[in-house]
Amino acid sequence: MRLVQLGVGAVGEVTARVSAAEPAVEKVILADIDERRLREVAAKLPPGKAETRVVDAADRTALVAAAREGDLVLNALATAWDIPVMEACLEARRHYLDMGTGGPREITGTADLDEQFALHDAFLERDLTAMVSFGIDPGVSDVFARALYDQFDTLEKLLVLDGDNGAVDGYDLACSFSVETMIEECLLPPTVFRDGCEDRNEPLSEFMEFEFPEPVGRLTLCNVDHEESQLMPMFLAGKGLRDATFFIALDPGFVEALRVFKALELNQRAPVEFGGATFSPIRFVASRFPRPVDLGGRIHGAVCVGTLAEGTIGGERVRRYLYQVTSHDQAWEQWGVQGTAWQTGAAAACAVTQFARGEVALRGVVSPEQLDPAAFIAEMERVGLSHGSVDLPVD
Repeated sequence: MRLVQLGVGAVGEVTARVSAAEPAVEKVILADIDERRLREVAAKLPPGKAETRVVDAADRTALVAAAREGDLVLNALATAWDIPVMEACLEARRHYLDMGTGGPREITGTADLDEQFALHDAFLERDLTAMVSFGIDPGVSDVFARALYDQFDTLEKLLVLDGDNGAVDGYDLACSFSVETMIEECLLPPTVFRDGCEDRNEPLSEFMEFEFPEPVGRLTLCNVDHEESQLMPMFLAGKGLRDATFFIALDPGFVEALRVFKALELNQRAPVEFGGATFSPIRFVASRFPRPVDLGGRIHGAVCVGTLAEGTIGGERVRRYLYQVTSHDQAWEQWGVQGTAWQTGAAAACAVTQFARGEVALRGVVSPEQLDPAAFIAEMERVGLSHGSVDLPVD
């Protein structure tokens, strides 16, 4: 199988390197607007495995032409490009994979899951697969949710809990993945699934404490908008699901900065004019942060992503947390990237390798909950993305 990968940031470097190590992946064609970065990443792939293309994703003709060079297109660009890349894949008649989505359009101007799933029939009619939200979270978190669903007799609650105790040398404010995405997610009214109904919460309004497995420890988490709150009820409601929500640990200083961004409308994507220049406020703010690709070796600590299930097994109440822990320092030593980039990229590469081997037979728009969780978790373990499980006291 020939893989076309759009985007070669920190996460994209990992997806490319892990995917290229799979024998079923014949070639990895890297496409990005940054020629220097293309050369850097291509040099880290096995000899003869990489090709590069300078492509501007805003050029629809060039995007379709790039897609036609492969069998599967891995979209490692910002989530704003999801629908344009999916439409290019439909025109080129190629399979598609991404690591998350944006939206809602009425707030952010970018597509959300509803728009992606609206393309289900178009992909199905062309005998194509579009694998959406296959990163660490969303992605592995959803696979864990499906695994827990299969273990429980009744399942009332699924909480995705993401905790990072990392400290960054030299920076008071930093994000370990796309800054634009992080700001947008945190300041959107988060989708929540409560009492069996979808609703929206106020941003930065709901917090909780959770004791993560070592070495992460106890952290304060905030409810933010995330794909799992939509995906899990779509596919895992059959055993009495009443609550599906996402929480992430946020540094107190970052929370205060987010409140300022919101008050000054610096989280807006639409262009504004100032001093004779036109710019997007959120992109300007993001440009003042360090690039996630440059944080490798500067972040110390660990990140844990997992899914907590509450329900019954054999008539007994059970709270079970299925999780993945990555050390930022070990990720830097072994891969030259920070831990979140490793988690996300390796998870997406697991989906690539499963598809390359013909292990994904579903067509149309496909979510992580629809795959065999045991097979996916086994692939995670094979590439070094280990997981754990712990039963917690029942409240």
